[in-house]
Amino acid sequence: MTKSRFYLLPAGVLLWGMASVGAQTAGTADSAPEAPAYQPFSLGAEAGTPGFGGSISWRFADHFGVRAGFNYFSYSSSGDEFLGEKIEAQDQLQNPTGVATINTKLHLMSEPLGLDIYPWRKSTFRITVGIMLNQNEQTGVVPADPVAQQTYYVIGNNPLGYDSAAIGDLTMKIKQQPVSPYVSIGASYFFDKAKHWSLGGEIGVAYTGNPDVTLSTGTPNSVNPADLDAEAQKMQANAWKFFPILRIGVNYSF
Repeated sequence: MTKSRFYLLPAGVLLWGMASVGAQTAGTADSAPEAPAYQPFSLGAEAGTPGFGGSISWRFADHFGVRAGFNYFSYSSSGDEFLGEKIEAQDQLQNPTGVATINTKLHLMSEPLGLDIYPWRKSTFRITVGIMLNQNEQTGVVPADPVAQQTYYVIGNNPLGYDSAAIGDLTMKIKQQPVSPYVSIGASYFFDKAKHWSLGGEIGVAYTGNPDVTLSTGTPNSVNPADLDAEAQKMQANAWKFFPILRIGVNYSF
């Protein structure tokens, strides 16, 4: 996956504020009208770094609960920078110029399953530990140059490059490991005294490990397999092993 920066400080402040509101509500319960400490079941609609989706949770005890969800997002782009060097003409083999570009498609799909831990009975603040069933992947194509001996690509450890017209389209696929453990913190702010409607937030991280990277060419056996493997290992080394989780959503509890 491509590296991205997520500025999480505002989200952390939001969650801290939600937790503080929950704690203050617990402290003033005696002076307020009778209200439930919490509603056990919640349905939510969410948006965040894993994509758009929904969740369902069950707080089966004062300090424990379980949750499950589904997230999906798809995005396509063209002209992204590729790791391989691009050589514009045959007489420049010893002086590589330019960078290969690739057309990519990012496909995010995951199903988180977690255990919620609530340190305070009357607060919505929670710590979640669980796993993410992970189908995240990125695919891409480096289009072939139809003109022979015009564009060369340096793939793997071959400094002379491969003729783009001879190898055809260069196809890439990066797929994360199917099960990713994760940890997060979250909280909700209720809009009503009956504690049915709330705004929720969550911040955390999933460990996705080393991705599975494969490269293939449109013309079979046109590139040394060792060079394809070397290029794939280079991409694997540059991939993030952690996936940031940042979500916000609206929940209905009952």
